[in-house]
Amino acid sequence: MKASEILTKLDLYAEDYNFPILDNMNFDFAQGRLSVFQYQDQWAMIFEIVGVDPNLNISNDLFVYSNTSNPQGLIIGCDNILTLQNNADIFDDDGDFLVSPFDLNLIINEKSVHTQPTEEAYTQLGIKTKPYTPTNMVRYLSVTYKEYFWLDVSILLKEASLSNEFTLFYQTDEWQHTDEEKPSENEFFQSLAKAMELKDASLIQRNEPNTHWSRWTWSDFEKQGE
Repeated sequence: MKASEILTKLDLYAEDYNFPILDNMNFDFAQGRLSVFQYQDQWAMIFEIVGVDPNLNISNDLFVYSNTSNPQGLIIGCDNILTLQNNADIFDDDGDFLVSPFDLNLIINEKSVHTQPTEEAYTQLGIKTKPYTPTNMVRYLSVTYKEYFWLDVSILLKEASLSNEFTLFYQTDEWQHTDEEKPSENEFFQSLAKAMELKDASLIQRNEPNTHWSRWTWSDFEKQGE
């Protein structure tokens, strides 16, 4: 694998708007993770982008890029990862959000969560409780229960149509993501591609990560009507 080939692949999908955009008008971003897999000269890059989709479901959108697997780009939105205990309704018939910000009794990827955060806990994170929305909820949960939202490696490989021969080369939830520039113009992705080519993760530049949700709020659903 060549770094130039990896970057060309990423650029191709980015130019077609099929690459993660963290300030997405159709998705409120909460957290992201990047996993890179290798097997001999084959490589695969999987982004997990967790947040709220246009239907106001909590979703983990998977973006896959590889020199071996198909399909690529956005392959699936896993929008059944969060439910209320006892399958209670999240919205009423009028579309109003029924979850109390101070009593979260949930199931996230089959793991039970019951927590009773205070107003102060939300305020410290810069999250409002009025109005309380799915976006505010998942961003709060991302602080303490971030790991609950990720998919296991075996599931990632299966969803990406990759064999179990692929091994994890690099994984992070903090990186310098593209902001209008092409992946090939981005320091992080340049270094990642070179590290993949040389099979040396120490070459990856980890400067100035920007993947915290607070960096990408201007496009939130609730701000689009302002």
